[in-house]
Amino acid sequence: MSNVTPDLRQQGAFEFGDEAALLIRCLRGLPLFVPPDTDWLALLGIAEENGVLALVHQSLLEMGTEMPEFFMATARKSKSSAERLAAELEALLQSFAEGGIDVLPLKGPALAQVLYDNAIVRTCKDLDLFVRRNDYSRAEALLLDLGFTGGVINDSERRFCRDGILVELHFDITSPHIFQFDLDGIWSRSHRENFRGQPMHVMFHDDLVLFLCSHGLSHGFSRLIWILDVARSLGRLGPDGCRQLMQHAQREGLEAWLLIGCEVVRAIFPQQLPEALDAVIAESPKATKRARRATERLFAEGVAGVTRTYGSGYLESGHSTIKRWRYRLSYLAPTAEDYRWAERHGISHRLMPILRPFRLLQKYGPSRAWRIIFPSRI
Repeated sequence: MSNVTPDLRQQGAFEFGDEAALLIRCLRGLPLFVPPDTDWLALLGIAEENGVLALVHQSLLEMGTEMPEFFMATARKSKSSAERLAAELEALLQSFAEGGIDVLPLKGPALAQVLYDNAIVRTCKDLDLFVRRNDYSRAEALLLDLGFTGGVINDSERRFCRDGILVELHFDITSPHIFQFDLDGIWSRSHRENFRGQPMHVMFHDDLVLFLCSHGLSHGFSRLIWILDVARSLGRLGPDGCRQLMQHAQREGLEAWLLIGCEVVRAIFPQQLPEALDAVIAESPKATKRARRATERLFAEGVAGVTRTYGSGYLESGHSTIKRWRYRLSYLAPTAEDYRWAERHGISHRLMPILRPFRLLQKYGPSRAWRIIFPSRI
């Protein structure tokens, strides 16, 4: 299996510098030689920016690599921060269980435990907790009783803070305008596990893969940790599981997102893409071609320069004209946040359909708003 797709190799999309190439090799788990003239400060910056410092540090430790003290100290600090969040998650899970509220942690220490077998090797800045819509009000009240202060982010999530710990409470897992997840199905297919002795729900593996693909795409796969998450989840598949995953994605209408996730993994961590999944992918040549072209576009624009949101990926993934226009028009529909804004400013709700386009321009700016709603086609 080639390291990158032929088109990507021809475009030179992955001409990494020495330190970046060293970092990639660490994450691939391959034998490596660390040159004596390695710029450790540059390596540290790249690792932190991509959310993989603890993983790179662990890989170098396992290989017996000598590292400068400032590099090791920063890695220890990263792990200490992750441990603080893990301890907070453990306490919150206990409180939610005592309150009779089911909770499914998204990303963070719980995901690190599932994918990396270690809750503190995946860098995270907050805790994302997914609860059932019917439990949302009780979950909010519980967090407030625990001393958290809250603020609204959007219609389906709210952020809470206490002593520097951020908690985001969700009853949806992505923007419903773009990624149409069957939330009831996710809950019914989830299973119970423990995190440090406390009960939690964990997504069914196929749902987790699709969630990670959608999450990575929503951020343009602009950090290596989001690509590695998808790679690790795919690497756990058996031969039968590959076909089951593709069928599940097709039933959910999320085949395009899965294929893009697979192509991004193929480009960066090809060793973790199961051969059996390649055979399944080959059965959808047209969809795979679109996914590869979308991946080329994603990387050709540069990781740091990706400005299109996952909405543009949706428009470029071969859906019908009706669906594309339905998506575009959905951006013009006022949200609950818009109506709250109107109330704060004493503006009649009847004016929001007119003011909504101006709110979009204020939020994103003219050029980005245009690229979101009318991206160039692949």
